[in-house]
Amino acid sequence: MNVYHVCGGLLALWAVLVSFLGITREDFPGSDGAMRLVGAISIVLALATIGSAIYIGATEKKENGGGEGSNAFVSPI
Repeated sequence: MNVYHVCGGLLALWAVLVSFLGITREDFPGSDGAMRLVGAISIVLALATIGSAIYIGATEKKENGGGEGSNAFVSPI
């Protein structure tokens, strides 16, 4: 488990919570300040998830054991 999984899980939980509140409450989020807060939290969680995915993808080590040219296509025939 890494930071991407944590951020992605938090974003998914946040999306479910906001959806539930939006469906069950007619006046959700209620005020302009609350609307800005919900939007800001959503943006921060999305950017954290995307940023952590990019960072992990760029810094992870290759585990296939191959060198530079190990990405060759292998025909199934």
